[in-house]
Amino acid sequence: MSKMKDGHLYGSLPAQLETYRNEKALFFPVKLQFIAHKVYADTVPNPLIPAGSEIISINNKPILAIQIELLKYLVSDGNIQTKKYRILNNFFYFYYFIAFAEQPYFDVVYKSRDGQIKKDRIKADLEKNIIANEKPDSPQPPIDFSIKPGHIALITIRTFDPQALKVDFKEFLTTSFKQVLDLNIKTIIIDLRGNGGGKDTYGSLLYTYLANKPFKYYKNLKTVTKNLEYEKFKTNVSSYNDLKPSMIKEVGGHQYQMDKEAHPNLQLIPPNKYHYDGKVLFLIDGSSFSTASEFCAIAYSHKRGDFIGEETGGTYDGNTSGVQTEFILPNTKMEISFGPVKYEMSVNPVKEIGRGVIPQHKIYPNIQDIIENKDVQLKYAIWLAGQ
Repeated sequence: MSKMKDGHLYGSLPAQLETYRNEKALFFPVKLQFIAHKVYADTVPNPLIPAGSEIISINNKPILAIQIELLKYLVSDGNIQTKKYRILNNFFYFYYFIAFAEQPYFDVVYKSRDGQIKKDRIKADLEKNIIANEKPDSPQPPIDFSIKPGHIALITIRTFDPQALKVDFKEFLTTSFKQVLDLNIKTIIIDLRGNGGGKDTYGSLLYTYLANKPFKYYKNLKTVTKNLEYEKFKTNVSSYNDLKPSMIKEVGGHQYQMDKEAHPNLQLIPPNKYHYDGKVLFLIDGSSFSTASEFCAIAYSHKRGDFIGEETGGTYDGNTSGVQTEFILPNTKMEISFGPVKYEMSVNPVKEIGRGVIPQHKIYPNIQDIIENKDVQLKYAIWLAGQ
């Protein structure tokens, strides 16, 4: 699945293995952070490996070799690595288990923060205990608007999923951008870090508040068949305009293309009356995916502002997604889920395909920043906004 290079492709574990995972399987108990080709212990329950220590090897295998092997099991768009590392930061223990099998204990060589090389044996643990020992994330609203010192507006959008947002997204944007205009705001920072996507018209809607002229969002929507699950495309999660077979035309080579009336994002989209023409900065990371990466591609193509952080998790040119289709493999009973629609973004070409939006300002926190919950990317964005 990883070789397919499709971030919307998912597969479940076989039921028996899933049960074993939840009830009996033993895992590497230390949460790790992958930063700039090095690996560090994050907040950990085991005092033998202090937080901030650099991991050198596990069970006599260099951590770099382990990292290379684990990346083979991770699904991501194109040739993007940032999303894979984001997954490893949260689920290293699971992918180590898949790649190297279950281990009762682990011999870990690490460099302590004072530079000493040490070796300790740590005992494997159940997943429920590993999760319970993790430091809890501070509760954050899925969407937020605030004014920072220096006449800077910060708009945080952690998801484009209507159910997770729990607010009227259009109303939130109108209220926020009207306030931006009323206050004559100097710079807007739009924070899309951790935004895994959602309703695709929410991406185009957000860009209407930044555009100063009509724009195209999707260049094309294509499939390899007209035999789609049309009822699924009519749910409130979907943005399609009551999709029917008559809206899909064969264009040759086993390719079918949707007519413009099939989806709002295939139309020429006008700017919002409250659109903002000033300076914009975008905060992104490897978890900025799907709808979030689509929006970033349009904003990047139109040179609407500078991007700060790390490469988005979704490819710049588009993706394969839409309303997910599922089927069960007959022998393993694994459930496979995939998107049946090829999304082609209406963007200017770039030299390297298969990559996400690569920020002009690559800013990465170090392990101490992570341990102390310091947001160095936002701090940099606020500094840049003041220049």
